[in-house]
Amino acid sequence: MEHDTCIIACETLRQELLAVMEHRGCAYPVVWIDAGKHAHPEKLRISVQQAIDNVPPSYKTILILFGFCGNAFVDMEARRHSLVLPRVADCIPIFIGSRKERESYGSGTYFFTEGYINSGGSIVSDTARFYRSYGEKRGLSILKRMMGHYKDFAVIDTGTFDVAEVRARVEDFAGLLNIPVKVIPGSLRIIDALLAGGWQDDEFLVVEPGGRITFEDSIRAAGGPYGEV
Repeated sequence: MEHDTCIIACETLRQELLAVMEHRGCAYPVVWIDAGKHAHPEKLRISVQQAIDNVPPSYKTILILFGFCGNAFVDMEARRHSLVLPRVADCIPIFIGSRKERESYGSGTYFFTEGYINSGGSIVSDTARFYRSYGEKRGLSILKRMMGHYKDFAVIDTGTFDVAEVRARVEDFAGLLNIPVKVIPGSLRIIDALLAGGWQDDEFLVVEPGGRITFEDSIRAAGGPYGEV
């Protein structure tokens, strides 16, 4: 599989994917997609579809390291390749190891990693944008309304970044909202299983050449009680 497989991955997962690839001695080529496109599912779909279309025919399998990200992948076409992607609604289960583990935190936890904070679409980077657009007082009011149902913030320790430094950055933001911050263990098991092959149907979607991702595939990925798996 080494010579006929490539990866299309979200920049948010760069550190974690590279860590697993190094551990496995894996040298698949990777096409990175700008994480900021998550705010615009149609733009994300177009970017990933273009990346798929640009993969040379010598690669038979494309591993796609994304969640389903707000139905962004619905109607995406495999073209001449096989596509393999985790059955998860977003990247949180990829960072913590399973849909079951994600469900254990409920809907009141907001998650952070270094890759997410550094991405163009993070809520932390949005703070400055809100302040510029609305002024500090109104911008903070908007943030508080947006984040009002969250009970805590969790920094996921994936073993790929300085947790203390990231926690300090999250605490600076959390202090504006009076939301507590905790550190939780991460797991790169899903990434490892994606690279390993032998994909189990309950955890990975395999789209054969000529096939496409359906709305039903996306609904199945979002099958947990909180819309995430």
